[in-house]
Amino acid sequence: MKTLLVVDGHHLLFKMFYGMPSRIIGKNGKSVHAIIGFTGALLKVINMTRPTEIVVVFDSENGSDRNQLNPEYKGNRVDYTDVPTDDNPFSQLNDIYIVLDYLRIKHFESFNGNEADDHITSYVNSYKNTHKVYILSGDTDFMQLVDENVNLFVYRGKKSIVYNREMVYEKFGIYPNYFADYKCLVGDKSDNIKGVPTVGPKTATSLIDTYGGILNIIKSIELVRKTTLKMKLKEYTDMLIQNYQLIKLDRKIDNPYEGESLLWSSKDMKTLDILRSLDYM
Repeated sequence: MKTLLVVDGHHLLFKMFYGMPSRIIGKNGKSVHAIIGFTGALLKVINMTRPTEIVVVFDSENGSDRNQLNPEYKGNRVDYTDVPTDDNPFSQLNDIYIVLDYLRIKHFESFNGNEADDHITSYVNSYKNTHKVYILSGDTDFMQLVDENVNLFVYRGKKSIVYNREMVYEKFGIYPNYFADYKCLVGDKSDNIKGVPTVGPKTATSLIDTYGGILNIIKSIELVRKTTLKMKLKEYTDMLIQNYQLIKLDRKIDNPYEGESLLWSSKDMKTLDILRSLDYM
């Protein structure tokens, strides 16, 4: 079976910018630690997954139309507009684009109000019936996409984790098809999405086990035995519906690159050789 590797570019950029030593200086006197980390991690994952096709998707600086649903969505994120270059992950982004072009790996930024997550979801849904698909990201939102042919690759060097359906269940107590519903109930601090007060992981999994997804839980509120829980679910019904719209990854959108343009031919490349070829080191 063919294999598609689809990369959450911003997540890998941030992970490497904040996870690598910042004192690595390139030929031009500027820091190149994120470039080195991004390239090295990507090559390692490529070596581990052996993809036949690769694409890297980044979030656009124009934001997401999800903020029209909830202005507080991702409101806890740092605004890097006035952050000094040395402390700004985006200061090395264009250089990462240059590396990807050198490797002939297609990449693009999200558009039309979509997020990188939406484009990645579209790739997964387009390829999962004909390919083994690996999503390279540490964003747990992608847990909801994991299935028989789809794995979430969380890069941690030698401690990397590749999640399948059973591993998602072992970690959260629910299968991937209910992961979005689970997050709707407990919330998602990383995206500034609030959950139902007093509803933690155990209560959320119990509700899902008993009634199914969010819409079925809402329809079945009167059947909930605990009075306080029933009242909370009633009080926060509108929020749950909004959370589902924010969290559920199911948009059908067109991506700019498909088919042969994503093809990757196996190459034995080393990070430093690539950076030297591009005159960074």
